[in-house]
Amino acid sequence: MNDDDVPQGEAERLFTVPITAELATVAATILKRFRELADDSLRLNHPEAFEQNTNSLLRKEDGELDALSEPLRSERHSLHGLLLETASLTKDNALDHVRALEHDLLMQPPPVWSPLALSRVVMEGVLFSEYLLDPTIPLNRRLARLAGMWRTDATYAQKQAEAHGQESAEAGQMLAYVEDALQKCQATERRNPKGKLVGYSFGSESEPLDINITQRATKVMPDWLPAPYRLTSGAAHNRPWMIGRARDLAGGEGLMGEAATVMAAVMVSMGAIETVVRVFGEYFGVDVSEALQMMKEEREAFLYEAIAIAHR
Repeated sequence: MNDDDVPQGEAERLFTVPITAELATVAATILKRFRELADDSLRLNHPEAFEQNTNSLLRKEDGELDALSEPLRSERHSLHGLLLETASLTKDNALDHVRALEHDLLMQPPPVWSPLALSRVVMEGVLFSEYLLDPTIPLNRRLARLAGMWRTDATYAQKQAEAHGQESAEAGQMLAYVEDALQKCQATERRNPKGKLVGYSFGSESEPLDINITQRATKVMPDWLPAPYRLTSGAAHNRPWMIGRARDLAGGEGLMGEAATVMAAVMVSMGAIETVVRVFGEYFGVDVSEALQMMKEEREAFLYEAIAIAHR
């Protein structure tokens, strides 16, 4: 949808009405449709299909790793395998939250802010996957991104273990394992002038310790979806400036869900699914153009149907 699709001044009034069962049903249906299109187009349950695509980035990078001498070849192959596993894990978690959102929308009484919180998890899971499989970057930068994320996660795991009373030695085992593995992969630590670890380098390619989700969302989410990360922030962080709208809609007592919340959650989730389909398709060499075109057409049809339902 572009600016020409909605009359001037109309956007401010769209969907500022309570959630109806009809709107919730249509929204849940389109999410299920997108999720199934993603599964079908990528054959996500059959990874061996990807390996048949000899021109894929995956096969190209496997060849680059094969050209290394031992033991570096085996160590970096293991790290690359972890990268693929991590990208698949975050994608699967994102799609699982789409499924949760489908059910959440159908609750009675209708949900209030939970759809936006769920859609934020969908988007973040997709952005992690995209960050690792980004088809525009070279292999060494990809490995540097995984190294930073892995090291950051190991630190989080250590802090969580210590918070639950585990012994320091036990809590530090994962961190020590990660540091040893990265050293064997010849990952170079990057430190700031104060000596603090800020990222890793592989050859001439460097990346920070972790993804900047806000910047990533701005860069890679579809351009028909303005500021998707900030759109979900107020609800996900329980900020009064945003969640107070639900009390106003309810007349000052209790909370009432708004159709605009449903629409925002659905649009963010659809944009995230389109993104992950595109990125997985490009990296693994799967033609997803038909699925993306179907998503575009069905997204636009859903939007007009939802407007008609909400403002009948």
